[in-house]
Amino acid sequence: MIYTTGELAKICNVSVRTVQYYDQKGLLKPDRVENKRRYFSKAAKTKLEMINFLKEMDCSLKEIKTLLDETNSIKTLKFLLKQKEEELEKQLTKQQAKLKQIQNLNDVISQNSEEPLSNVLKFDEISEGMIEMKQLRRNIMISAGIVGIFQYGSIATSILKHDWKPVGIAAPFLITYAAGVSWYYYKNVSYVCPNCQYTFKPSFMQVMLANHTFKTRKFKCPNCGEIHYCVEVSNKEKMNAIKQEQA
Repeated sequence: MIYTTGELAKICNVSVRTVQYYDQKGLLKPDRVENKRRYFSKAAKTKLEMINFLKEMDCSLKEIKTLLDETNSIKTLKFLLKQKEEELEKQLTKQQAKLKQIQNLNDVISQNSEEPLSNVLKFDEISEGMIEMKQLRRNIMISAGIVGIFQYGSIATSILKHDWKPVGIAAPFLITYAAGVSWYYYKNVSYVCPNCQYTFKPSFMQVMLANHTFKTRKFKCPNCGEIHYCVEVSNKEKMNAIKQEQA
């Protein structure tokens, strides 16, 4: 089967200019030239399909030419693909971190906010505080899971033995734990107003009584005076103290 430049381009879903460019770079050569018209064989079609595939794998034209020219190119391809894999993993990690930062910052800007653009200067610190909060919540959930096992174990023991003493023994511990976790959470958390991006710390009772979601609580901002579901962030002073202890 013989193809003209246009036919080869069409069958391989590339432009005529692309085929001509590969020809100029020595990646793809015609089998014969007649009256300035270039004709390509089935082998050239296979080679162009290989070039397209390798380009999809992010191989450069220089790398592709090396692979096409080498006799033991499959081993070289494996080496190149390993490099591409590592590069893509690094890029993916960076992109995921960037996406998370964008999501975090989007959470602390209300749709109706009219605050100045200069508030973006606060975002690095806010984003860091939100990331710290994720770890804080994880630690609390782990401890709550352990305590939950103890709690349900005491209830199960009381039911099986028809004796409420295990529950009575566990109750003071559970109450103390709940109070301790609430105070620990309060000491380690501040709130960001989504209207003005002001970070503040309400009183303990305000925090305990406020309507809330998993990551926000409803407060009146002491800076702009508007009422919003404010985003939880790790308490700046507490976070800095921990970093100084670790340094």
